[in-house]
Amino acid sequence: MVLLARGAIGMLLLWFMAVIVIAVLPLVMSRNTDVRTDAAQDVGLMCSTGVGETSCDITLTAASAFADNTGLAVNETVPAAVNRTSTSTLGDDRLTITVAGLIASTAYTFTVDYLDVNAQVAASTGLDGFLAALPLIFAVGALFLVVVAVIWVVLRPFSG
Repeated sequence: MVLLARGAIGMLLLWFMAVIVIAVLPLVMSRNTDVRTDAAQDVGLMCSTGVGETSCDITLTAASAFADNTGLAVNETVPAAVNRTSTSTLGDDRLTITVAGLIASTAYTFTVDYLDVNAQVAASTGLDGFLAALPLIFAVGALFLVVVAVIWVVLRPFSG
């Protein structure tokens, strides 16, 4: 009976920590992004498509804080006002954006809104990498605490 009660307590601890992680992790991620990044806008980025080409590359003035399109908005301003975010891909260098779905032999001008790494964070060695990994560290740390608590409750010696 005591083992059953300990198992129930262990499961309650597991569920309690899961609820806490699910409730707090989005807040941690949001605050982490706020601290780690600054909003940036590059205006007048130009490129031209060649004969038979339907894409071109534009280069940001600062690297994006993310390896994917998080926080990225690519807007064509010339020859027309078109949102090109869905057809844009950020390169591995986090500086080059390939815009697809364009008309061949045409000159384009774009405005790009994105998130770059905060200057103070970038100046601190390793801080950007740590802040980027912080949500994962939080989740793994919470899991570790749950496992230790469950083991302590279930496996501690019987008294009596």
